[in-house]
Amino acid sequence: MERKTGIVKYFNPRDFHGKIEVEGMKEEVYINILEIKEDAINLLKGEEVEFELVEGKKENSFAAHNLKRINKRYTGIVLEYEEGKGKVKCLQNNEEYSLFYKNFVNINNEPIFEHTRIKIQNGAEIEFDIEEDDYYGDKAVNIYYDGRKPLEKFAVLPYWESKIAYLAKISPEPWDYLNTDPENRILPVLSNYLYYTFGRLRKEEKVYSEKRIVISETETIYRGKKQKIKCACFNTGLATTYQEEIFAYFVQNNTKRTKNDPDWVLKKFCKASDSEMSVFSEKPEWANYFKDMEDISEILYDTTMHHELKYDHILRDRQERFPNELSSLPDSVLKDLLDQGLDKARKRVRRNYKAAVPQYYNGRIQLLLPLSLLSQDKADLALAVEKEGKRYISRTVLKLEWAYSNARLLAKPDREWLDPVKEVENEVLESIQKSSDEKEN
Repeated sequence: MERKTGIVKYFNPRDFHGKIEVEGMKEEVYINILEIKEDAINLLKGEEVEFELVEGKKENSFAAHNLKRINKRYTGIVLEYEEGKGKVKCLQNNEEYSLFYKNFVNINNEPIFEHTRIKIQNGAEIEFDIEEDDYYGDKAVNIYYDGRKPLEKFAVLPYWESKIAYLAKISPEPWDYLNTDPENRILPVLSNYLYYTFGRLRKEEKVYSEKRIVISETETIYRGKKQKIKCACFNTGLATTYQEEIFAYFVQNNTKRTKNDPDWVLKKFCKASDSEMSVFSEKPEWANYFKDMEDISEILYDTTMHHELKYDHILRDRQERFPNELSSLPDSVLKDLLDQGLDKARKRVRRNYKAAVPQYYNGRIQLLLPLSLLSQDKADLALAVEKEGKRYISRTVLKLEWAYSNARLLAKPDREWLDPVKEVENEVLESIQKSSDEKEN
């Protein structure tokens, strides 16, 4: 079959297709994502490609078959990314490359973060080219970031509210703690927990080669006939009140149309004793957030070390994060309140080391300290603490609901100050489930 070379005119990753221009041909060549025979599947405008030329579905039209790039593109897992720079581990050669925000591009191969920077979570998957740099060493360039969370790439999540309402019912915790986001109808802490936990599991699988998602086979009735389908599970890290482990259970996606579609569909959350789990000869372990730590003592706050506040960074977000009573105060007054709040927090930790709460944020474990600014005892904000050499640095404060959500990724926070409101009532959870189940049926 005749092979041609051409230049990508455009490619739409949402519609899974694009067009290629070939020198000497009047007609443009259609390309479907299924015909891209490489790990990096999103074509960029201007890329040179090679393919088999076949007749298209319409008269006098052409399509590309078995497409490959002239210049190789790579895929990788983000190891760290903060303040516009970081590292990626390449899945094709296991090498690490530098990331810089100016090297991110969209499908049109145009810079997208030239003037602004976005947050990219550790464990995210990206596609990129490799370029030598005399100063930084080899670095990733022409970086394309899909933007979907790892769990959304892995599975279709139908009737999400109903399913997590059931999970909250069998593993009761304050999953709706201080919900102030009107877009989060229910259980924002639990949703955040599941998304980030799966991202961590994906990273452990790809970076550390540890099996965190187990696949098996089961029988089902499909269109009146018995057939075998694949199923998968991962350990949520949660447990029932009887300490029985809880798993997310998936079946294969039979409606998958393109390589970009998830391979799985979330069916339900299962207790270890549920019949669905019997098909798995081995059950996966839950996420290990401490694997990257050099010293486990980092989760303990050392009150003898110097602690520096970066006032400019902290005050930058004051309109959004500080209590309304404080947001309009002059910088000089707020600086004094922050100093007093830090002093009270350090004394609090001296009396009770549990007052320094570990949190997982952007791939690293930090500490959270209570900031009491309006009263002597009640925390108004959480102060995020990073260890740098022989000192602590604080660059930001968090609302308490954000702090609780981040801290819950590691463990249930001690209630010394990050004390959640009562757990969501079963009647509320059952109402959500019933409403969603009615839509499903």
